[in-house]
Amino acid sequence: MTVAALLASIGSGFIVAYQYEVADPFVTSVAIEAVLPFGAFWRALHFWTGQAFLLLLIYHAWQSIDDLPKISKRPSSRRQWTVLSLTLPIGIFVLFTGYVLRYDGTGQAAGTIAEHLLLKVPLIGSGLNRFLMACTDEGLSRVYLLHLLLTVLLWGIGTWYHTRRVILSRKIFLSVLACSIAVAVLFNAPIDLPGKNIDLIQGPWFFLGVQELLRHFPPFEAGILYPLVPVIAFASLPWAGNGKIPLSILIGWLVTYFGLSLAGWLRSA
Repeated sequence: MTVAALLASIGSGFIVAYQYEVADPFVTSVAIEAVLPFGAFWRALHFWTGQAFLLLLIYHAWQSIDDLPKISKRPSSRRQWTVLSLTLPIGIFVLFTGYVLRYDGTGQAAGTIAEHLLLKVPLIGSGLNRFLMACTDEGLSRVYLLHLLLTVLLWGIGTWYHTRRVILSRKIFLSVLACSIAVAVLFNAPIDLPGKNIDLIQGPWFFLGVQELLRHFPPFEAGILYPLVPVIAFASLPWAGNGKIPLSILIGWLVTYFGLSLAGWLRSA
């Protein structure tokens, strides 16, 4: 189901990209629905399949914890787990860049916050920002390129590397596609006006916890170190002598992040 959602998102993304121009992101994002045949549907399909992919990926990652006793016994399986754990931050970053690329109020705020966080990284912050974002100085060209390249990387790691022995079921793919089409027909992809007060904007659902934490703690600790905790804890699960320690850290982080996200949602509601 995760692979099916990613495939549907990539396919609809090709159609949306046909109309999108990185030099004028917000206007072309709006024009997709006005100019492209069934543009609102294609944009909604791309948006909702991307959301579905991330949710299914998180569920699949959590489901895989049941296999840890078997994985921990084989060094090759532990190395594979470490590589596959990268799909989670990559998937989140790909979805995040999608919000930035539409460059409405939410997208502009997301890009501004991301740049601010990267610049707070000691020593390498400026270089990281130039490599990953640089929206203020150079527009969205880097963000657009990363969105495309990381999607390809996600596909390569998640399918060829991970499931090259598994054939995607036609029944599963058609079921996921049918559900996605139904959602895309009923619900348009969100877009709002640019230039809103950044303090009043509710960020992407997966970013709400960080957005709330940034109100109370310095940017580097709240926006860089805190989100790294679950990535490191999850990647270290098969390597730890006592797997209960990183698992407890992971569960504790998820509970606190849910609470922070809820507080952020209630604040913006």
